[in-house]
Amino acid sequence: MKIALAPDQTHRLVAALKQAGVKEIGGQLFGEQLAPSDFRVTELTVQSRPGTFARFIVDLLQAARDAVRFFDRTEHRYTRYNYIGEWHSHPSFAVQPSGTDVATMRDLVRDSQFVGYFAILMIVRLDAEALTAGAWLFDPQGAERAVSLEV
Repeated sequence: MKIALAPDQTHRLVAALKQAGVKEIGGQLFGEQLAPSDFRVTELTVQSRPGTFARFIVDLLQAARDAVRFFDRTEHRYTRYNYIGEWHSHPSFAVQPSGTDVATMRDLVRDSQFVGYFAILMIVRLDAEALTAGAWLFDPQGAERAVSLEV
């Protein structure tokens, strides 16, 4: 699987990371399917309330509002435009999923109301002016693996 971050979304991400500083920040990834197993993130949401030095907690109300806006804007064409996953920063830690991150993603994809085939977790950090990022796939059948991420 390949995930690419659209250039304007990369700029948005870097700006959010600069503003958050040492606090973790995050949001959702929405985008377009270009081909089987090939996706471009066309919208990266940024939660208005940051986390702490070592933790990010999703604001479910804002996440739901952001999803509704995305689906309305893309005219509910779910086979082309859809939810891709979640992202958050690790400004003070390695760009690797923590045990909590893995457990959260497992819970997300195994939830009875989850209707997707997978969810991506993207973890990012700003090192000076350089963006460091990684992405991992989680699916309801238990698959968990790193995926190709183009930033």
